[in-house]
Amino acid sequence: MNYDNQKLIDMLAAEYVLGTLKGPARKRFQRLMLSSNRVREATWMWEQHLNDLASSIKSVPPDSHVWETISQRISPQQLTEPSKVLTPKASIWKAWSLIATAASIVLALIVWQPQAPVSQLTQQIALFKDASEQPLWFIDVNEQGLSIKASDKLTARTDKDYELWMILKGQDAPISLGLLPKDGVKSLLKDARFNAQDIALLAVSLEPIGGSPTGSPTEVLYTTELILL
Repeated sequence: MNYDNQKLIDMLAAEYVLGTLKGPARKRFQRLMLSSNRVREATWMWEQHLNDLASSIKSVPPDSHVWETISQRISPQQLTEPSKVLTPKASIWKAWSLIATAASIVLALIVWQPQAPVSQLTQQIALFKDASEQPLWFIDVNEQGLSIKASDKLTARTDKDYELWMILKGQDAPISLGLLPKDGVKSLLKDARFNAQDIALLAVSLEPIGGSPTGSPTEVLYTTELILL
């Protein structure tokens, strides 16, 4: 594929943001995001475009038939009951009944309308897998930092290190988060710029012992996304 074609980049970026780009194609695109500023910019622009589109959609009030349905469910007898001559006492009860019905309709509409999600703490995790879908590293993000567990499936090289990177939306360069464990569990401090909403993807690179000598990934092996639960 000609990844220098801006139209192709835009199409792939749109599919990536929409979630329709899947499997090997999605992984290839994630690798391109690490190496190509044009790909990162296109992805960021599509994310902004779709976010703006979503925020511009306003809530729609219920149609008249919805009102009628709610009224029938709350007090159907009031729609079918024949008119009667009301005594003063009956008029009082009728008035209270109408007030109660109106209050019920308002309450029903409040429940019917979409509600804003309740703010709550979210768990942030990530899982790196190899080409055969075997798990390699599991990352659990907490307030203190990143807890990283190496899988038993990982066959680590002794002459190299594995470095964890994050790439932020709209940014040019990946940011190193530290070296990954070759076995067991390791904790890493969170970079001050680590924010789940700003992270486009995470990556693992193969580096000389001690980490990248240039401040950039030497050889990208795996990429994945941060998952919010």
